[in-house]
Amino acid sequence: MKRIINGQWFAGMLCFAVSCDKADGVTTGGNDDGGGDEPTVTEEVPSVKITTGESGEDFLTFTLLPENAAEVRYMVLPASEQAPDAAGIMNEGEQAEPAAEKEYTVSELAPSTEYAIFAAAKNSDGLTSMVASAQMTTGEHVPVVPEITISEVTVDGTTATVTYSLKDAEQAWYMCLPASESAPSADVLAADGSELPLDASAPLTIDNLEYETSYVVYAVAVSVDEEYSEVAQSAFETGEAPVAPPAVGDYYYSDGTWSTGSEAPLDGKTVIGIVFKSGAAESDMSDYTTAGIDEVHGFAVALKDVRDDSDIFSPKTAFEWSDSPLGVTSTDEDDFSGWYNTCRIEEAVAAGASSDVIYYVTEFYDVETPESSTGWYLPSLGQLKELYSVKATVYAAMDMVDGDTLYDFSGDWYWSSTEVDDSGSAYKVNFLDSGLAVESDNIARLWRVRPVIAF
Repeated sequence: MKRIINGQWFAGMLCFAVSCDKADGVTTGGNDDGGGDEPTVTEEVPSVKITTGESGEDFLTFTLLPENAAEVRYMVLPASEQAPDAAGIMNEGEQAEPAAEKEYTVSELAPSTEYAIFAAAKNSDGLTSMVASAQMTTGEHVPVVPEITISEVTVDGTTATVTYSLKDAEQAWYMCLPASESAPSADVLAADGSELPLDASAPLTIDNLEYETSYVVYAVAVSVDEEYSEVAQSAFETGEAPVAPPAVGDYYYSDGTWSTGSEAPLDGKTVIGIVFKSGAAESDMSDYTTAGIDEVHGFAVALKDVRDDSDIFSPKTAFEWSDSPLGVTSTDEDDFSGWYNTCRIEEAVAAGASSDVIYYVTEFYDVETPESSTGWYLPSLGQLKELYSVKATVYAAMDMVDGDTLYDFSGDWYWSSTEVDDSGSAYKVNFLDSGLAVESDNIARLWRVRPVIAF
């Protein structure tokens, strides 16, 4: 119900509106003998009473109780204004129910203000009641304090998604700062922060953060009364930086990580190999999931040959492939199936065959390997060919960490895990400066071994 605004009022608080031939609510008329006028009929005088009800900071409620009324009107004015007369109320007031008691509410009033309620009634003959009045005071204004809540922060790499809610907010702002910085005040957020949409149905997205960094998102809201909410905050940490794939010549560490071999190794890490192939190979029969590897990042060669120094007078540097034909490995001279071949030879050994080479590579060679790898195994012929093709880059990195290049003398051959066929021959290689020498040889011969690893 709208507030009634007073117009120009006639003077006087009380009024009886009567016609020129009526006086004081009594109808006059002549008698039968032509004598003077005598009252013959008494009119029912209209009236209205006001009962006050509840008051709030911007509204008042009251009840009007009319009697003998055909029309009832009321006005609500600041008590400081001039009171209207009955005619003014009936001309400019709000219409009310004339036939029954009813409660009314007037809203959009000023808080902490005294108001006067005026009412008047008129009967069907046009007779107007006296003015009824009552006074009420609206309640004290309670400043609206907004609320802001950060319910969730989800992180995808360097992007944070913030779910939040607002209540009684006229405006809101946010900041996302590194956790190492001081928390901003409400004033600083309002002055320097980014505006936060009042429509909180969609989450806020914060982009371009740094990887592996702790952040805090702060938010504040202000109400129509210029009251600030409490500063809401939520801490989160961005994701790990994506790992660049290994490059040929990179160091491979015992913790399963890698770094460039063109610089010194990272402090606190132990280099166990040098990468000679990045990523997976197309020609590879190996099932790396059996080693817990879902994605092959690369292949690395050990820094040293296998060597048994248990006999200090005659250290063992060459090893027998097997003492009997196995016929269990790949025979493809170019594939990368060294892990596959090693697993097949191990199965044959478990079934009763022998392989000095496999024992010394998988069991004796004591350079620790990470869980995220295959562990050391005997390289295939294709892997040794790949290693030879990039040996300059690999050797440069080995020099940085005191690794040994593969022997390049004519008599220093290295076993591969690739069998020629099932007749008892396997391929061996020699890393000569003039080129890679490849020959088949009887598996009972003793040749050097350089382990490799897939990760």
